[in-house]
Amino acid sequence: MPKFEDHEYRSLEEFRTAIGAFHGVCGLLLFAFAKQDCDTKNLLIRNFIARTDVMLRGVLQLWDVADFQDCWILNRCLLDRLFHLIHLGETGSHGLFDDWSFCEQYKAQNRVRSDPEFRDALKSELFTPSPKEKSRFNELSKSPPKWERPMAEVIAKRRNLSFLYRYGYDFGSTHVHPMANDGQQDFFSITKLEPSPNFPDQRSVISNSILIGCMIVQEGLNQSSFRWRRVVYDFLDHLMGHLHDGTPGYQLTFLKIAKMAQEMELSEPTEHVPGEGAA
Repeated sequence: MPKFEDHEYRSLEEFRTAIGAFHGVCGLLLFAFAKQDCDTKNLLIRNFIARTDVMLRGVLQLWDVADFQDCWILNRCLLDRLFHLIHLGETGSHGLFDDWSFCEQYKAQNRVRSDPEFRDALKSELFTPSPKEKSRFNELSKSPPKWERPMAEVIAKRRNLSFLYRYGYDFGSTHVHPMANDGQQDFFSITKLEPSPNFPDQRSVISNSILIGCMIVQEGLNQSSFRWRRVVYDFLDHLMGHLHDGTPGYQLTFLKIAKMAQEMELSEPTEHVPGEGAA
C-alpha cells in the first residue's frame, strides 16, 4: 500500500546511503554485462539499467537544490521506462524497438539538418549521421519498423501496479507541463521571504524513485539472457524492504556482492527462469 505520512519515510541520510549502494550494485552489474556477448536485447537492458542509475542519483541532486518539481518529473520518467521495459519483455519486441528508436532519432536529426534557418547544423557532429548510420537508415526505410509506445495505464493495470501509475506517473505528469502555480515553492526557496507557506514534505518522491529503480533492474535482469547470482536479487528485495521498515539488511548484501564481484562472475550465459538466481 502507498504511504502518505511523513514519519513513514526514511531520513534524507538514509536515502543517500541507499542510493549510494544502489549505484554501486548497478556499476557491478554493468561491468558484468560488459563481460558478456550482448545481443540487441541485452544491450538495451544494460542501457536501461545505466540510465536508471543516473536518473535516480539525479533525483537526489535535484532535491539538494530544492528542485522538487523536477524530482517528480524524473520519477515519472523512471516509471515510463519501467512500463516500456515490461512491455518489451511481454512482446519480445526489443529488436523492433531498437530499429524504431533509431529511425525516429535519425528523422528528428534530419529535420534539423533540413531546416534552412539552421544551416550551421550541417557542420555539427551532433546532427551529422555517420556513414554506418546512413546505411542502416536507408536499409530500414525499405520496410519501416512499426512499433508503438505502450500505454502506461494499461501496462500498470495488467501488472497490478495501478498505484504506481496514479501516484507516480499520472501525478508526476502534472509537473511536466506548465501549471498556474509553477515556481511558487521555488520563489520562497530562493528569496527566503516570510511568511512562507507550509509546503508538504515530499520525501515520497525519493522513496518511490528508489523503489522504481529496483523494479527496473529486477525486470531487466529477469529479461536478460544471463543467470544472475541470487544475492543480486536479495539486494533488491532488501533495499525495497528498507524503504518499508528501515531495516539495513541491504548494506550487508551489498558487501557480499562487492566481495563476490572480486572473486567470481556475477552472471553467466544460460537459459534461466526469470527471478531465479544462481546460488
